[in-house]
Amino acid sequence: MNEKSIYLPIVFHFHQPVDNYVWVFEDSFKKAYEPLIDNIYKYPEVKVTLHFSGNILEWFLKNKPSFIEKLKTMAKRGQIEMIGGGYYEPIFAIIPYRDKIAQMKKLSNLIKKEFGLEVKGAWLSERVWEPNYPSFLNEVGLKYILVDDNHLRGTGLTEEDSFYSYITEDEGKTLRVFPINEPIRYLMPWKPTYMTIDYLRDAASEKGDRVCVFISDAEKMGVWASTHQICYEEGNGHQEGDNGKPFIRAFLEQIVKHKWIKSITLSEHMEQYPAKGLVYLPTASYDKMEEWVLPTEIRLKFNKIRKALKDDPEKYEEYSFLKGGFWRSFLVKYPESNNMHKKMLHVRNMLIDIEDHHDIDEGEELYNTMKAMIDKAWDEIYKAQCNDCYWHGMFGGVYLQFLRFSVYTHLINAENIIDEMRAIIWDSEDSYINVVSMDFNKDSRRDIIIESNILNTYINPSDGGTIFELDFKPKSYNLLNTLTRWHEAYHDKDKIHEGEFMIDRYRRSMLRMRFIHDDVSLEEIEADTYYEFGDFVDGNFTIKRSAKEGQTAIIEMEKLGSIKDLETDDRVSCTINKNILIEENKILIQIKGKFEQEKEDALDRILKNIYVAIDVPFFFNGDTTKFTWECGGFMSDIMKEENILDPIEYQGSDFKAYDETYDLKFEIMLSSTSEEINIYKFPIIAFVHTDEGYKRFYQGINVTPRFKLNKSFEIELQIKID
Repeated sequence: MNEKSIYLPIVFHFHQPVDNYVWVFEDSFKKAYEPLIDNIYKYPEVKVTLHFSGNILEWFLKNKPSFIEKLKTMAKRGQIEMIGGGYYEPIFAIIPYRDKIAQMKKLSNLIKKEFGLEVKGAWLSERVWEPNYPSFLNEVGLKYILVDDNHLRGTGLTEEDSFYSYITEDEGKTLRVFPINEPIRYLMPWKPTYMTIDYLRDAASEKGDRVCVFISDAEKMGVWASTHQICYEEGNGHQEGDNGKPFIRAFLEQIVKHKWIKSITLSEHMEQYPAKGLVYLPTASYDKMEEWVLPTEIRLKFNKIRKALKDDPEKYEEYSFLKGGFWRSFLVKYPESNNMHKKMLHVRNMLIDIEDHHDIDEGEELYNTMKAMIDKAWDEIYKAQCNDCYWHGMFGGVYLQFLRFSVYTHLINAENIIDEMRAIIWDSEDSYINVVSMDFNKDSRRDIIIESNILNTYINPSDGGTIFELDFKPKSYNLLNTLTRWHEAYHDKDKIHEGEFMIDRYRRSMLRMRFIHDDVSLEEIEADTYYEFGDFVDGNFTIKRSAKEGQTAIIEMEKLGSIKDLETDDRVSCTINKNILIEENKILIQIKGKFEQEKEDALDRILKNIYVAIDVPFFFNGDTTKFTWECGGFMSDIMKEENILDPIEYQGSDFKAYDETYDLKFEIMLSSTSEEINIYKFPIIAFVHTDEGYKRFYQGINVTPRFKLNKSFEIELQIKID
């Protein structure tokens, strides 16, 4: 009888989001990356497969040469394999085909150049899988992927079946599939090493052809919670079984000690054993992701059902077929995520237009210059495809405002390069302004985009005639990189008390009109709990005119709506015209309202008690301690003592703010037929659950001036950015 044995490919994934803080790179290196590789280096018998996203590999190459040299030594002695994927860790499902190919080639080429290794496997960001993947992965020579066993459950395969590799295909192009083992992923490093060994012993077979793939984020081995102490500090490992020995060393020793555990890379296993069979995987990601993507109310119900089935041994069969949502639905759940994605597609289309229509031949002197500019613009777009801020789950994701800012910065950088190329190709002026009508958000409704060499202004007429993106191109800075305070399932699940967090009813866009009672407090405005009397707040405005005159863009919108009476259910008709004029670094907004001469008593009550408030949110990305603000008038000295993030209500006709980090000024000037203007100012703070517990994440600042109504009223706002 043969001794039972099992193959154990070990895979570690190293990644940091594009433009994450340098201190995070350094902290992760010190706590996890360096000690993990140092330990593995000491056990050449143990083979590992490593995945590095391109941007973190660049950081290692630039800042940690001794770390790179150690990896090169391990590569030469055949101890490590490296797998590829998208250079900047995109979700393949939401980037165009050309970009998939380019990003994968870029990473494979870097690995070949630096380590002399042929890349055969593909890392799938967040394990997001769609059935067409074999086609494009095969095109760049990648032969295998890793997916969760969750991906296989929908095909009818059991846990026993997950100890083998499979093959799948699309358009006749094949790809080997390695299931990631779920049980040991939850055992390591949280439990003593003997538990993992016992699990492997039970899974081993006399035939010895089984494979149990262990995969982990490198950060899990040192950065998360107390894992650095558990993994690397003598005496702080698990006492039971390991006698306090650091987990990583104890685990590597166990592999060396137990010869029936066969250390192998994934490529080696694929070469030695054929696939067990053909499978077709449904669209999937890991099980938690499929829960997180669901709309909040549905997610609460789904989570309850999943837990009940998973915890009941008699219901496991039902559990195995329970599927959650589809990853792409994050673009629906978070409009801000959709905004970034559609901006990326819009900018890349502009770049392709330059490629397709420029008239510079290869022999001309400008050719190399233009090619370098095009390559640089593409790389800016690829950086903006980094997946981390397009979704939200256990980590901050879309709530990490500086990562959203990074996406916009790289896309605006690309736009600025495109502007330069246009000026060269068509020998045109540097200064320009264009008005584009298109379905930008892909919701079947028309949006207006005003693009110039200074400002990009994105307008959504069907969502209250609001501005939802405002780019100051000289600094590659989106001043509307705000995030709505969304209702998340964990707010209910953890029974968070009302008042601890605030929820917005509408997206935090600019020029949203709110009709409020005169006794509404600053607290009610900030928490968005006031009663709304109008139907303009998210109503559909009709575009009456969109044009440009010289260097000025003009947008005119109109909506016939109504305001509710205070005492009855009657509504009084009101027509509102919202005109937006954009020139250089200034935006002039003119709002005119006119009530119909009907229901005089109701109208009198409305004019006496109802005000119109207009949201002007904005986002500063610098050091919040270096934000300053002021207003004119007799209260200006008092205001200087107030922190910009402190909620305050004051009377005035202006608001000026300054981001010292970026040397950026944002000014609002107000005028009206109203006798006085009250201004509400408050921070936009989201209450977010992360792997480190609940945190309050700054998402911008909201300024809401309030104006008195007349039968015919006019309001003017002028916004200036320097």
